[in-house]
Amino acid sequence: MSKVYKFTHIAAYLTLIHGILYFIVKYYMQVESPYGLRAHWSQGIIQGVHILLSPLFIFAFGLLWKDHILVKLKKSKRKRTSGIGLVAICIIMVVSGLGIQTFYKEGIKEFQTWAHLASSALFALFYVIHHIRK
Repeated sequence: MSKVYKFTHIAAYLTLIHGILYFIVKYYMQVESPYGLRAHWSQGIIQGVHILLSPLFIFAFGLLWKDHILVKLKKSKRKRTSGIGLVAICIIMVVSGLGIQTFYKEGIKEFQTWAHLASSALFALFYVIHHIRK
């Protein structure tokens, strides 16, 4: 396995695992206070780390673009459904993740959040399938 593939797998799995951890802390570990529910004390730290890990994954995905993705799309007789699905879902996941950070209007931000959660779950599923099938 090449260094690019190793780096991609490490970056992808770290980001996915950390995203799952962030999801659990954000939605299931809220703290009761005299003024109602509030975020868990570690949520800000975990969110910051997730935002720092994500560019590593995007960079790794970019490294794969020329030497793996385009080659497989152009030359491969057998198109891998999991690979094509990964590319499409990854784009949605990245754009919606960026949208969460940049849009502040409540309806748009909520849509971006749900799009990011759904595409991240699909990406995790497709990524594991794609990785196992190799």
